[in-house]
Amino acid sequence: MTDIETFREQQLTRLRDAGALAAFEGAPPQLLAALKRVVGASDFVREALEREAGLGKWLIEEAELGLALDATAMARRIEAAAATAGDPEAFMAALRRQRRREMVRIAWRDLAGIAPVAEALAETSAFADASIEAAVAFATRELEGLYGAARNPAGEPQPLIVLGMGKLGGGELNFSSDIDLIFVFPERGETAGPRRIDNEDFFTRLGRLVIRLLGERTSDGIVHRVDMRLRPFGDSGPLAVSAAFLDDYLQAHGRDWERYAWIKARA
Repeated sequence: MTDIETFREQQLTRLRDAGALAAFEGAPPQLLAALKRVVGASDFVREALEREAGLGKWLIEEAELGLALDATAMARRIEAAAATAGDPEAFMAALRRQRRREMVRIAWRDLAGIAPVAEALAETSAFADASIEAAVAFATRELEGLYGAARNPAGEPQPLIVLGMGKLGGGELNFSSDIDLIFVFPERGETAGPRRIDNEDFFTRLGRLVIRLLGERTSDGIVHRVDMRLRPFGDSGPLAVSAAFLDDYLQAHGRDWERYAWIKARA
């Protein structure tokens, strides 16, 4: 037996000792062979199967290993997973549990040779898109409950625009990538609630909450590491900027490498 085969058997033994192999009893030989190959290549998958008792059953009985989800389907899943979350802690727990499931499914398909690399990258990027959108929607509801909706001087609602840069912007996010983001809002103004604050303050608070929802480490881990250093003036600049501020910055201060980075920018 080779060292690789020995290690794979050790990984299976750990799954068996943790009671995580029950879901695979009676599975076709090709699935068991794939399980050995996958856990032999990924401690993350093995640990996830050990941690969540129903994960193996979900993969098999729901035919998850045969699925490749586009951005729309992924967004529906994330929305359903977090639908009952009533506070930030519950939302973060739901989002992290769903991330664990989706990353195991995607990693299995990749390591077992079911899906090509391009498909795995597209799915990890789709999950990031969906999780960001869910976090923005949740954070917006939370803050609008305190301050009302952000509006411009004409009274028109102002959304937070999240720009994905780098690998996320290019739709080529891998399993270990952080996400490079820039927060932009269309126009200055103020919120319309009983506790009014200006839009820059509102979207700065909103951005901080989004970063917390995605990046704070809990007992369930994190969703994504968030990197905001590509924003105007980097770490020393405001967290969220108006479109006019961003345009002025790029015209007056944008360096060549910053302009090149925008080739992959995607809202």
